Amino acid sequence: MLSANGGAPAVPLDDSYIHFQFARSFANGHPFVYSPGAAPVAGATSLLWPLLLALPQLLGVRGLALIPWAWGFGFVALGLLGYETARAAERVTSERIAWLAGVLVLTFSANTWFAASGMEVVPLAWLLMRCARRAAEWLEGDRKRLWELLLLAALAPAMRPEGALGSLLVAAALFFGAKGSKRTLGVAALAFVALPPAIYEVFTGHATQTTTLVKWLPFNPYLTCSALLQTVLGNVHLFLSTLLDGQLWSAAYIPEHARLIAWLSLPALIFAGQARQANIRAWLLVALGLGILIPTTYDSFLWNRLRYLWPFAAPWLIGIVALSDQLGELAALWRPKLGMLRYALATAAGIALCSKFPFALEDLADSAHAISSQHVELGRWAAKNLDSDARIGVNDTGAMAYFSDRQIFDVVGLTTAGEARYWSAGAGSRFEHYEHLPRNALPTQFFVYPGWFGIEPLLGPCFQHRTVHATILGGETMVACTAAYWSLGTGEAAAAPEFWKRAPLDAVDVADLESEQAHDYVVSPATQTEDVVITDGVVVDGARRNRRRDRFWLNVAARARFVARLGADEPVSVTLRIAGRLIDSWLVSKQSFEEHAALLPEDLATGPAEVEVRAETGSFTAAHYWVY
Repeated sequence: MLSANGGAPAVPLDDSYIHFQFARSFANGHPFVYSPGAAPVAGATSLLWPLLLALPQLLGVRGLALIPWAWGFGFVALGLLGYETARAAERVTSERIAWLAGVLVLTFSANTWFAASGMEVVPLAWLLMRCARRAAEWLEGDRKRLWELLLLAALAPAMRPEGALGSLLVAAALFFGAKGSKRTLGVAALAFVALPPAIYEVFTGHATQTTTLVKWLPFNPYLTCSALLQTVLGNVHLFLSTLLDGQLWSAAYIPEHARLIAWLSLPALIFAGQARQANIRAWLLVALGLGILIPTTYDSFLWNRLRYLWPFAAPWLIGIVALSDQLGELAALWRPKLGMLRYALATAAGIALCSKFPFALEDLADSAHAISSQHVELGRWAAKNLDSDARIGVNDTGAMAYFSDRQIFDVVGLTTAGEARYWSAGAGSRFEHYEHLPRNALPTQFFVYPGWFGIEPLLGPCFQHRTVHATILGGETMVACTAAYWSLGTGEAAAAPEFWKRAPLDAVDVADLESEQAHDYVVSPATQTEDVVITDGVVVDGARRNRRRDRFWLNVAARARFVARLGADEPVSVTLRIAGRLIDSWLVSKQSFEEHAALLPEDLATGPAEVEVRAETGSFTAAHYWVY
């Protein structure tokens, strides 16, 4: 990593700098204030990791000098994880081979990659394994250091939300390992899961993390229950069939064609628990190992080199050692000397894992160089060249905030309060949302990937760019442009001159989440990619594509004019019904948009009415509806 970056420390993920920036806020005495002038935000996915990184910042460590500290914490955690894993394996494998589980932890290249990433992945893995081992020991009769169990139950969810699994394991041990009123200790341990949300609520006014709103599939505004279940099951299948087989996203860490062994590893733990009378320990480890399925509920399941999976990998490695041990014992039944096969098989597994190190380390260095060459360089450029009161709009918020020392407007909403909802909805909804914001709350510049940003009219003249080819990045070219807001509001009125000076009786602004909600606009079925910005070069409006039917409520009146702004990729016939009554039909053929007007009947009742716009065949793009 150092050689790839000219001797300078670097990290391979932009998210690492988010932790560094929150650590700075803690060190400066302004917790959760992500950038100068910003409101506190519940964007710190980890509480414990930034607090740990704040310690060297209190000593005056700044800039790139913080990275070696993060490396140090990460590799200390890796050593502790190896030790804990070996100890956890002791009763479910032969004493002579348990230590190899710790060796496999060290030979698993994903652990090394993330120990050097500046992220909390390996520290979380260590805390989870410690929770599992101490919970097992408590249920096995070692009732020492109750305080440690309670401390672990508090620390694990503070490291990351998935750490709640560690609290659950400790709570189960305390509940089932005690009698009477002492069982309340289990409830107390589980209550620590609520501590991070309580802290967020106190300091930011919001108990839910912004990361949860953006990345957790149950919060996706477009997924029905059945679609959610289908998506999660698809992710589970992808994990079992592709990722465990060392294919595509996991190729840097898992040997190719390894899925059969992986499938057998957790069942091997269950068998070992039965055979060695260590059922409790085995099932606790299996529960921890199954935690690897938690990220299948994330929209970001495959992001960032699968970083959400690896905190749960150690029990699978113990399972491989247990499987080797069992095969060795089986062979020894035929010929005692073949019992040595257990060492050969476990060693072969370690060698197979080690074979991935060249690939993983090269990727680590390349990724760190890419982040430094693009994000870090642009952040430093901003610090030198932008006014101190600049507000930078970004879709990767880490390095830009850490190095620019400028206020950040995170269009994704991870570190800017109130933006997550609109990012999840789509580009059209963000455009409509920006129309409602005061101009002094909007960015003065955008440093974004244009494709990700999705609102080209807001990008004015661009004065810098960095093009880097690396898969860790969200795009090849990140541009730095002046913000341009001429387009905001241009789509509020119908285009025909007769409507310019007339206030509408009512209007539905499609993709404007507040307008849709106020008019009971039926969004589903829809997707984020269909929530777009459309323009004819003069008027710009948020819209929803691929609509077959729009239904909503609108105030109408007799002899009023109903106006619809619609577009279509292919010519489509569209009908308008109000209160179930056919009013008009139009042929829509422009890809950008066109407007159609209908005179409402004299006998139409005045007041709210259900409106339906339906495509006879095909689909249309809906942008705006008015009644004048």
